[in-house]
Amino acid sequence: MNRLATVIAVAAIALPLAIAADTTDLADRAVAFLAALDDAEHGDVTWAFAEAERQDIHYAPINLDGLRHGNLGKAAYTLGENVLAATLSTRGLAKVRAIRLLERDIRENETVLFRLFGLRDPGRYFWALFGDPSTTAPWGYRYEGHHLSINVTAVPGSPPVTTPLFLGAQPRDVPNGMPSAGVAVLGEEERLARALYASLDDAQRAAATLAYRTDRGHMIGQVATLESPAPTGLARGSMSRAQRVTLDAFLDYFAGFWNEEIAAARRADIEAAREGLHFAFVAADDPAFAFYIRVSGPGLLLEIDNTEGGDHVHAVWHQPAADFGIDLLARHLEAFHGIALRR
Repeated sequence: MNRLATVIAVAAIALPLAIAADTTDLADRAVAFLAALDDAEHGDVTWAFAEAERQDIHYAPINLDGLRHGNLGKAAYTLGENVLAATLSTRGLAKVRAIRLLERDIRENETVLFRLFGLRDPGRYFWALFGDPSTTAPWGYRYEGHHLSINVTAVPGSPPVTTPLFLGAQPRDVPNGMPSAGVAVLGEEERLARALYASLDDAQRAAATLAYRTDRGHMIGQVATLESPAPTGLARGSMSRAQRVTLDAFLDYFAGFWNEEIAAARRADIEAAREGLHFAFVAADDPAFAFYIRVSGPGLLLEIDNTEGGDHVHAVWHQPAADFGIDLLARHLEAFHGIALRR
């Protein structure tokens, strides 16, 4: 069992938080979290649902806005963790905690600038809530910091939308001598993608292999929303049965980041895109040990990018044309408020 698997197993035993499986519980936990904050904290964490801030995401630990989780008192801190636990699976919550703890591992090896401004800190993650948590009106939350951007949009009558999702890790595979030695936050995702690529024959590999410098999709820079990209790579329909099983396992593992209700919705998104899915992969020696993985299809784009000497990995999940619940919000406004946003 690797170190991250051990962390997850321990969390399942010792975690004092209940993992929720429905949107009602999520709203209740968010209300409890807000009630534990003082006036200044409440002002830092709340925005109107319609404000543009809701779609202002950051993949780097700069220009972050909201309420700093690590500065909260014990009760409010725990209630914030409860909101995460209401959205994530046990494995997903353990992954979030592992990402945060990696800040501790790399702090001493970072530049003077990062140390001076305290940019490497397991507590430097920020809450932002948009609208009033409820089961009768749209609302959402963002939880964001270095290598983590969780964006949840709750629309009445539907499971929460959870894209865009950004996860990252540095080191990619923590070496001995560091506190998190053996942890590979995105290790299983990488293993499944590499297993699929290794199983391809020459013709399949030619279709799946991208040019590293020019075909790395949307990983370079921050992209909050996007339209469906053109099909790229090897079509799922051109894979063998065993290869399709590996691709499906890769996608299912990502969906398992969320609680049961949300994971079922993300699996339905995957199923809707399944016949149009394409898989692409590329490895490069410059920078050393770099690689890029892409799975795309109608309404789905999932990318993993590894840079900086093979030791700095990022993953992003988008629902093109539907990030931040844009499509659900349009349908909600039409059905319940008589406001037509779509032509």
